[in-house]
Amino acid sequence: MRRWAVVVGLFGLLCSERVACFLPATPSLRMRASQAVHAGSMLSRTQHSRNVLVGKPLKARTGAPGLLAQAGGASTSDKDGVQLPEGNVKEVSAWLSDEVRQWLDDEWIPRDIHREIGEIAAGAYESARERGINEAGDILMEVANTMMGVDLYEADVGAFDIANKVTDLLLINDGRDVCCTVQPYNAGPSSRAVASDDSVVPPEAVSWTVPDSGFDRYQFLQQTMDGRTDASVVDRAVLESLGFTVRKEQDKTVYDASSVKDDRVLGINKILGDEESCELLQEMLKEDLEEANKDEEDLEPLIEALVGEGAFRMAKDEGDVDFAMREVCVKWLHFSGGY
Repeated sequence: MRRWAVVVGLFGLLCSERVACFLPATPSLRMRASQAVHAGSMLSRTQHSRNVLVGKPLKARTGAPGLLAQAGGASTSDKDGVQLPEGNVKEVSAWLSDEVRQWLDDEWIPRDIHREIGEIAAGAYESARERGINEAGDILMEVANTMMGVDLYEADVGAFDIANKVTDLLLINDGRDVCCTVQPYNAGPSSRAVASDDSVVPPEAVSWTVPDSGFDRYQFLQQTMDGRTDASVVDRAVLESLGFTVRKEQDKTVYDASSVKDDRVLGINKILGDEESCELLQEMLKEDLEEANKDEEDLEPLIEALVGEGAFRMAKDEGDVDFAMREVCVKWLHFSGGY
């Protein structure tokens, strides 16, 4: 009996296994969830593609943390950053929009989304300028932050690709050399404000260039001290040492302050003959000397060597203002300007 019981039990177990082999498998709950998510994702992507193809406008994602939010509100503004001059912001914005679109169309294939990207990026630039943001690095971050809040799924570029392109275009439009980038398709509108008469380089200083050799620089300082160098030329030498550049604008040559690092000198267009500007230059010289643990007296042997000890003492005793101003300029050019 026991043997029959064992045989019957084994037979029953075998039958149950065979029946199970023919039963349809029931998917697990995890498999069902996975398939549902995949299907929903495909549907979402299909719907998104359809929206883009029919020209549905892009819009920023609400609630998406932007770059500045992720960085804790930190700014990339750098003291040594490039300051973009004021100008016709709306014209530059329209130009940027078209340039970005053409760039994307050429790099990939023409798409409606490229036009929308150009408009949004240009709008971010315009908004930044209207809020007084003029530093190129800050504008780059403003554009990048805006583009990070935009759905770029159908584009082949990221937020920083667009922001970098916008900044490159702005720098090129400002007359600066930018490497490793596609040049603009169309000439950009001038981003510069019209130069005032105060910033015009006097004719006597237009053709002047920085002396090349050490001997030429020493001779320039000597002729500055004894008055043989025209005041406008001395002014140009000092202004360029402060970060000003010179550029042509229509029928005149003007000083450009966009690369000046110290805001205190903005608005200065001459040194000799202007006591306030000369006093500021002397103050800046003292700051540089203090950093090197020196003072102005350490530079007096240079002045004596340039004009002679007798002439130096006489000018000091007489309180010669013009001599004192030239002395400040020469000391500045020698110590801070590298002459």
